Amino acid sequence: MRALIIGIGQCGTKIADLFALVDFETLAINTSKGDLEYLKHVPHERRILIGDSIVGGKGVNANPILGREAMKRDLSMIMRKIDSIMGREDIDIFFLTFGFGGGTGAGGTPILAEALKNEYPDSLVVAIGALPLKEEGIRPTINAAITIDKLSKVADSIVAIDNNKLRESGDDISKAYEKINYTIVERIASLLALIDIPGEQTLDGSDLKFVLKAFGSFATIGYAKEDASKLKNLSRLILKSFESEGLYLEANIESALYGLIAIHGPPEVLKANEIFEALNYLTHKIKGKQIFRGFYPDPREREVEVVTLLSGIYESKSIEDIIITARNYAQSFMEAKEEAETKKKELLQGLPDFDDIYPGEVE
Repeated sequence: MRALIIGIGQCGTKIADLFALVDFETLAINTSKGDLEYLKHVPHERRILIGDSIVGGKGVNANPILGREAMKRDLSMIMRKIDSIMGREDIDIFFLTFGFGGGTGAGGTPILAEALKNEYPDSLVVAIGALPLKEEGIRPTINAAITIDKLSKVADSIVAIDNNKLRESGDDISKAYEKINYTIVERIASLLALIDIPGEQTLDGSDLKFVLKAFGSFATIGYAKEDASKLKNLSRLILKSFESEGLYLEANIESALYGLIAIHGPPEVLKANEIFEALNYLTHKIKGKQIFRGFYPDPREREVEVVTLLSGIYESKSIEDIIITARNYAQSFMEAKEEAETKKKELLQGLPDFDDIYPGEVE
């Protein structure tokens, strides 16, 4: 299965840079020349500066209107680059990494997602975006809510990462962000590594594409790992992968339409009764009742790894909080704006023109 990671904006290109570190095909797109130069692993020929005629390589300062315009102006250049990367081999999934609250990512990602869907209808487009912290203020929240709405109409799935989980970390802020980014890369890389490889029951590319083609709804990836010598119950480890923080998204897994489980480890611990106990529970728990599964006994392994994917999720407190906050603010802002316009009209009503006050001044 072939995937192309496309990072958009500061947040998105940092995530793409980590994917490049573990040998994924990547592309970095930004309006900031400095941010592109900061990357360490994306090849220089895969770094694209957009909107140079608008902002001169200095970024859009969290303005999604400028980010959208920058993407539109240079879209043909980006699509040519993607076409050259593809060559004669199709790309199965485009993963677009970005920040929901920024400018280049929030404004540009929906434009690129729609273009990719139109140009490559047989490929999936999956958006992976970081939700803003509540402390970042109302503007990133507004950006996030509008971007969620736009992406839900064009992307196959949206994987949202709730950066508010940073509060739970005792690390310094740089390490906390880096930890989340590494988590995203680890889980997606682990999942893709188990697709289309021989196993007792194999997950193929069509299974993954079916699960991720989820009508612009949300998806989350869970992960659990344990030393095989210390594992007491595989069923509990599988359930832990679903009930963990996923990709840092507070979501109701019962609302999911589809699920996927990949289990990798030494044969002696992959006990059928424990596996099917967990699968039976989860199949009845999610709304769609559909779970694809792959079992990969490997005598060389000393750890048990469980990677899970849930998609078609429509209930998420993380998302709902952003939408409700943005909607309430937008409504109060529009009311305040209308009131200001009304007061201005009332204040200025009845004023004469210059010609009425100074008749005959010009001959």
